[in-house]
Amino acid sequence: MKKLIWITFFSAIVSVNLLAVAADYFGGVYIAIPYRLVMILAITLIGTIFGGAWVLMRTAEQEQPHPGTTQSGQPGPSSDDKQR
Repeated sequence: MKKLIWITFFSAIVSVNLLAVAADYFGGVYIAIPYRLVMILAITLIGTIFGGAWVLMRTAEQEQPHPGTTQSGQPGPSSDDKQR
C-alpha cells in the first residue's frame, strides 16, 4: 500500500507540472504553485482511494474458504422446545 501511495504521488507531481508548463507555453496561463500543490494532493488522495479499493478487491477474490466444519450461528433446539 505504501508503494501505491508513492507511485501515485510521484505520477501526480509529474503530470501536474507537465500540464502546468504546457498551459503556460501554449495558452499563456500561469498556474501558481499553491494551486499545483492542491491538485497534486487531490490526485494523490483520489488515486490512493481507488488504488486501495482495487487492492482490496483483488485480495478478496483470492480468499479461499477454510477447510473443516463450520457453525451456522443459529442455536439448536433447546430443552424447552422439546417439551412442547
